[in-house]
Amino acid sequence: MNYKLCFPTDFEYINPTNDNIDVCIELPDGKQYTIVVATPQNVQEMMKTDGKSYLEPCSPFLFVDELTEYNIRLLINELVKDPVLLRIYGKDLR
Repeated sequence: MNYKLCFPTDFEYINPTNDNIDVCIELPDGKQYTIVVATPQNVQEMMKTDGKSYLEPCSPFLFVDELTEYNIRLLINELVKDPVLLRIYGKDLR
């Protein structure tokens, strides 16, 4: 499926192994979604910082082992194949 990606935060400002990033997806039909992609280490760090053994309920994250544009594109290629999952993980911007 064709789609466009936008990364509001430049990759030079994130830690590839311990961070999260917003990703904007625009589909050919004009629908737009934003998702959050994180690393497992980032989630562990958030729990540690909060002093909790769980992650506070929030928008669902998608995970990659390292935040690179390549890894995120692989993930998004799979995500856009299933419109239901895209709606679950993504926030519709329209």
